Amino acid sequence: VNSNVLIPRQDTETLVEEALKVIEPGMRVLDMCTGSGCLGISIAKNSDIKHVDLIDISAEALLVTSKNIKENGVEDKCNIINSDLFSKLKDSNIKYDMIVSNPPYIRTDEIPKLMAEVRDFEPHLALDGKADGLYFYDKIIREAREYLYEDGYILFEIGQDQLDAVRGLLVE
Repeated sequence: VNSNVLIPRQDTETLVEEALKVIEPGMRVLDMCTGSGCLGISIAKNSDIKHVDLIDISAEALLVTSKNIKENGVEDKCNIINSDLFSKLKDSNIKYDMIVSNPPYIRTDEIPKLMAEVRDFEPHLALDGKADGLYFYDKIIREAREYLYEDGYILFEIGQDQLDAVRGLLVE
């Protein structure tokens, strides 16, 4: 990693473990807001999925993703897309069996209060979930239906106080 991506933490590893519990051979996975690529690359490396698209708005983050794909030997399974969420997938007819995401979810007004090692060294683009911290969950959930098979999975990393709010968005 470098200063253009978040440092993966235990919660991210837990998300990968949960994804691997339901992954089946041949699945197509989308890693939305990929950052370093740790979610999609870990899933590709530790499963028999067919393909994973790794999407991020930050070209600098995707340089890290590219390096990590090569270092983990999963070039044959991974495709990088520089996109603002689903915008580059419009009119593509691509469907996924699973969407995984660790989107920005810190409320804007909470960023100055974060621990210094996060606030001062992690990219704010990867932290800032806008006013309520739910902006990216809402956008991803609302558009996911177009790209996710009917029996597909969506797995998120969420903030410690966001379970009910994100669950509400999913139910809605």
